[in-house]
Amino acid sequence: MSGDFYHEPVLLNEAMSLLLGNKDSCRSKVYVDCTLGGGGYAKKILEETGKDFRVIAIDRDNNAIVYSVNSLDRYSDRIIFVKDNFSNINDIIFRSLKSETEPGVSGIVMDLGLSTFQLDYEEGFSYQKNTALDMRAGDDAGTTAAEVLNEWSEQDLLKIFKEYGELRYNRQITRDIIEYRRLKKFETTSELAELLKKKIPPRFLNKDLSKVFQALRITVNDELDNLKKALEDSQKCLEPGGRIAVVSYHSLEDRIVKNVFRASESLKVITKKPVTASKREIEHNTRARSAKLRAAEKAL
Repeated sequence: MSGDFYHEPVLLNEAMSLLLGNKDSCRSKVYVDCTLGGGGYAKKILEETGKDFRVIAIDRDNNAIVYSVNSLDRYSDRIIFVKDNFSNINDIIFRSLKSETEPGVSGIVMDLGLSTFQLDYEEGFSYQKNTALDMRAGDDAGTTAAEVLNEWSEQDLLKIFKEYGELRYNRQITRDIIEYRRLKKFETTSELAELLKKKIPPRFLNKDLSKVFQALRITVNDELDNLKKALEDSQKCLEPGGRIAVVSYHSLEDRIVKNVFRASESLKVITKKPVTASKREIEHNTRARSAKLRAAEKAL
């Protein structure tokens, strides 16, 4: 299985250019890949830096850790794998660098997209495959998507579809779900998709199905709160001159990144506007179409 098969990193060169712009002057020579996936970013950092540089590679999905331990075996003396939620970045860095007197890191990168492997092989993430409605990105998440659909109140479901899915038909979709579950509990992605196909106009179908699944995934994995915490705590973990680069894929994530960066007293934004993928990259990888890269630097 190739790294591109597991997950092809988006805006790889652009993200690395921003992240590693300080590699000749940084102190700790430690970079953190908060969303390891198939190891694309971690591998690029290791390739672009010397043997005295290290990477802390984090993922809450055990499949990503197992895969990358094997694929990055040649760098085993320079990489520390951590199975954890990146919202715990403060503790992760402290534990990983416990022998260091100054545990600050030189850079932090986050790619907030789903991996190809998750979409194709893990349960619940894609409406195009009939799997159990799970959507948990790691075993630290407790509630499944099926439990959200079957047990949450109408008011709570309406809130997530409106706020996290930004759906135009949020009230109708919520009522349809409530009506369906009175007769039968949701168990599979196909059951949810088939219900929605009866209600959503064909021209909006794929986009709105994606938004419904997005809203459920964000809820199950507490993605936005985890992102906000990780961004805020990352500022404390960076050494002076340390950099943070984040690739987001929808407006809710991008808004959080932009607002946290702008509100920070310790960070200087180094991307006045988000960096987006080239036409050539989008043609090669359609998932790059919605990607936005923002970066900032810790004040000296």
